[in-house]
Amino acid sequence: MTNRPAPDFCLPPIDREETICLRQFRGHAVWLSFWVTWCGACQQDLPQKEVLYRSVRHPRFTFLTINVTGREARPESVPEFLRERGYTFPVLKDDGRRVYDAFGITSVPATVLIAPDGTIAGIYDETVPIVKILKELERILPEDSN
Repeated sequence: MTNRPAPDFCLPPIDREETICLRQFRGHAVWLSFWVTWCGACQQDLPQKEVLYRSVRHPRFTFLTINVTGREARPESVPEFLRERGYTFPVLKDDGRRVYDAFGITSVPATVLIAPDGTIAGIYDETVPIVKILKELERILPEDSN
């Protein structure tokens, strides 16, 4: 499943009326996290992702999360869930399970790393320690030209 082209997608952010497409971030290392509100492992994982989002500053790194609306009991409750917990990371709304399925994800939380050339560098489920994913991110992160 890795080293194949990442499926392109265009999804709306949870809080805005625009569309964000994966192809916009070609040349970046992209961290995608798939999650839902009712998942206990996601509730443990999301605070770590918030710290990561606030900590990693690199001009060619993009951090996105995707709420899998097709697996949510009440997708309309997601903005309140985020607000209550103070999460500031970007959240895109999946079109049901379209993007989740396109990446071959089978459980949440799940993380996908996409290399700057647009290929999948790795797909990780909740059993993989975040430190291991960070090491792979370091490997694929483009040189900072600043």
